[in-house]
Amino acid sequence: MPAPKGNTNAAKASRLSKALQKRLEERAQESELMDVLLTKALDGDMQAIREVFDRIDGKAAQSVSIDAEVTTTEKKLTQKEIALLAKELNEDC
Repeated sequence: MPAPKGNTNAAKASRLSKALQKRLEERAQESELMDVLLTKALDGDMQAIREVFDRIDGKAAQSVSIDAEVTTTEKKLTQKEIALLAKELNEDC
């Protein structure tokens, strides 16, 4: 069985976010929660400030630097190896 692709936690996070949103709406306390966050941000709480800007502008893009040396070797595949690879690729699609 092939390994799952993509973010395997996305469905769980989405489910939890929807449940939290529903609960906040039921309690009609979304505004109070936002006021607390904004008050903390205005008082200089850096984590609250980051959260406010992340919600307004989206999270800042993170850069990743990779320093690698790549080497290759040439290998001629047999017809049997080509057929096996083609079969594996078709199974993944």
